[in-house]
Parts: sequence; C-alpha cells; structure tokens
Amino acid sequence: MADRSWWMAYFDSAEAIRFMPFTRGSAADCTQFIQWALDRIARDGSGLNAIIDRLSNKPLGMVGLLTQEVDGVLELEIGYHLLPDVWGHGYATEAAIACKEFVWQHTSVASVVSLIDPGNTGSEAVAKRNGMRLEKHGMHRGEEVMVYRVQRPTI
Repeated sequence: MADRSWWMAYFDSAEAIRFMPFTRGSAADCTQFIQWALDRIARDGSGLNAIIDRLSNKPLGMVGLLTQEVDGVLELEIGYHLLPDVWGHGYATEAAIACKEFVWQHTSVASVVSLIDPGNTGSEAVAKRNGMRLEKHGMHRGEEVMVYRVQRPTI
C-alpha cells in the first residue's frame, strides 16, 4: 500500500484512466487498484510489479503477468500501466518484452496475450512491438477487448 504515494499520479490523469472504471483523482480507487493486485497474487500467483528506473530509482508504473478470463478461457496476459510522464520512452515495451521472455523461459504456455480496449492506440503499439498481432475482439469482464497474441517461438 505504500505505493499509493507515487501511484496516485496515474489516477490523477484522465488520459491514463480513460479506459478503466476509475474516477480521476480518487484515492479510494488508487487503493482499490493496489488491493486488487495484492488479492490477485494471493489468489492465483499472478500480478503486477512496480517497475523502477535504475538510474533515478523513480517508480515508472506497474507491469506484469496476469491470469485473465477471455470468452470463458483462462489466458496469461502481459499487462502494463505506466505513469503518464514516462509515456513514449520505451519503458512499457521493454517491460512487456521482459515479461514475454520470462514466460518463454519459465513456463510451458503456448502463447501470451495482451487485452486492449478498442481505441487505446498506445497499448496497441506496445503489443505490436512485443511481437503480438490482433487475433480477435473478445469479452473480458463484460467489456469488449482486442486480444493481441504472440505464440511461443519454435526451435
């Protein structure tokens, strides 16, 4: 919960939360987001991790591997949420690629996905740079999402 001190910058940005069910500037929503992440770790071992700039030690956002249900099927998702002041610097792409490589090295899943709200062109660009392609439009928590997928490479 100590991450609330820096993570509030995400919730203070209307642009950052425009695709999420949160209220701009809501400390309660910020706390709920972090609690959901902690609950998810306890429930299924998946979750978001804070990413930190190595030089400045400044938090940049949260990225990680999440177990998600899409169209009734459990998928392993690479999810990313970065603070708006660091958008466009390649951090999301670097972290997403690292998550994908972690999956290939430590699991046997055949593919990973990123679930992206229609219109979220920034997240689409990250998924594409991570080698993902639009597979379909699906349903996640009652909302339409674009399912971007990348298959495990064959050797």
